[in-house]
Amino acid sequence: MTKKITILLAEDHSLVRAGFKSILQSEEDFAVVGEAEDGLECLELVRTKTPMVVLLDLSMPKLSGLNAISHIKKRYADTKIIVLTAAETPSVWMEVLELGVNGIAMKSVSQKELIAGVRKVVEGETFIHSEIQPILDAETDKMTANKKLSVREKQVVKLVAEGYKTKEIAEILDISDRTVSKHRENLMTKMGVTSTAEITNYANESGLTKVRLEEIE
Repeated sequence: MTKKITILLAEDHSLVRAGFKSILQSEEDFAVVGEAEDGLECLELVRTKTPMVVLLDLSMPKLSGLNAISHIKKRYADTKIIVLTAAETPSVWMEVLELGVNGIAMKSVSQKELIAGVRKVVEGETFIHSEIQPILDAETDKMTANKKLSVREKQVVKLVAEGYKTKEIAEILDISDRTVSKHRENLMTKMGVTSTAEITNYANESGLTKVRLEEIE
C-alpha cells in the first residue's frame, strides 16, 4: 500500500480550511491529519501529529505564521511548509523563503496546481505558485540591479526620482553635469530602463526614496 502524505491545515477561517481540506482529500494518497485555527494550535499539532506537510496561513491569531515557521523549522526540520497567502506582498514572500519554507501559494491556487505542489515539496523540491513566480522573478531582478549600482549611481537614482534636474543633482553631489549624465547613462544600462518614469518607479520600489542621501550604501 502506498504511504500516505500526511498534511496539517493551519488556517483560521473555517470555510477556507474546509475548501482546502476537500481538495486534498480528493487524492487517495493524501491524509489531512489535523486542522489548526491559530498559530499555537498549529505548533501543538505539528508536535503530536508530525505531518509531512503543513499548509500554513501567514495571518494567524495567537501566533503569526512567520513565528510558526521559525518554530517548526527549528524543531521539525523534515516537516515541509507551504505558505498560503491572500495578498501580493513580494517582500513577505522573500522573507518566508529565507526562513526556509518549501512552497508559497496564493489562496486562489487551482486544485491541480496545489496537489502537484504538495507532491513537489514532499519530493524535496520548492513549489512556487505560477501567479507568484513572475512577481518574485521581477523582485529578484530589482535586487540584483540594486546591488550592481554604485553608491553614487544610487544617489543619482534617488535625486532623479525626487524630481531634480541634471544641474541640480551636480550641485547637490558636488560633481560636474557631465559626470551626472554619465552616471545616469550607466545606471540606466544596469537597470535595463529607458526613461525617468522607470527610474522613479525603481527608486520607489527599491526603497531608495525612503532613505537619506548620506545613508545610501
